[in-house]
Amino acid sequence: MEPSLARAHEPLTSPPTTPVSGREQLLRDGYTVLTGVLNTDEVRRFRALTQRILEAQQGSAEYREKHRAIGSLVDILREPGFVDLICHPNMRAGLASLGFPEPRYQHGIVFNKLPHTPRTFWHQDGTMWDHPAAYEAEPLDLILIYYLVDTHPANGCLRVIPGSHRRRHVLHSQLKGTYTPDLRAMKDPSSPAFQLYPDEQPVPVRAGSLVVTDARLLHAAHANDSDEDRTALSLWYLPSYEALPEVLRARYTLRAGVDDRLPYVPQGWPEEATQRLRTLLPPPYAGTETPLPMNNLPDQRLR
Repeated sequence: MEPSLARAHEPLTSPPTTPVSGREQLLRDGYTVLTGVLNTDEVRRFRALTQRILEAQQGSAEYREKHRAIGSLVDILREPGFVDLICHPNMRAGLASLGFPEPRYQHGIVFNKLPHTPRTFWHQDGTMWDHPAAYEAEPLDLILIYYLVDTHPANGCLRVIPGSHRRRHVLHSQLKGTYTPDLRAMKDPSSPAFQLYPDEQPVPVRAGSLVVTDARLLHAAHANDSDEDRTALSLWYLPSYEALPEVLRARYTLRAGVDDRLPYVPQGWPEEATQRLRTLLPPPYAGTETPLPMNNLPDQRLR
């Protein structure tokens, strides 16, 4: 079964538009939705794996308070069973349909939003803003968000500001200098990072769907006002590693102590899972360029 492309709902105030392809929507709006990526049995299995790795960390009251506006931030590589998600054939087919037949995996996080927790703050996850390529149409990083429950505004679905991956928004200036740990703990609910904006759009999806976002896109999540967890898995990929400028490709060989989010192979994994993961990691960089430092702040080139 191959995934199908489905556009998220247009704002109620939008005039009728000509349908666009998933790739066109990704380039124009900064996101698109692949439906039917996981079947019901897979959703159940990955939900069980998620609970297994969450039990120890999210059970702490201190952890919940520090992360109450975002939920859990747990590396999925704690569980080798997630290699089936990282290498999922429907995901590969979906990305190929968007023009990315050879993605390379970076890292993945369990985002489990507990019942009755507040909005997640606005942010964008681009880190290549020092390079001219970060201001072009093609995405350099993709975030793939798998939802393991039906997700809507009442239980914490994704919120996006379409087009903000390529165009400056008031939030780009307002978020500059904000301290991320304070945002995660929602120290100041009046911060612009937690407000509603007229040009934002919710992205409700069914369990098993996959939201593909450009990492540069401004995004957040609604509060989870329900009595149940809202479980999602966010996986980062380089959609076109071989096309990256060399100073960017130089980043993606793990250097101990520099950035623990860079691709790595966990010690102690079964050999089969290890080999499957290696097939999707960026190859070790063998050139002479110094890696471009990570920078999360766009400059004046974002207009």
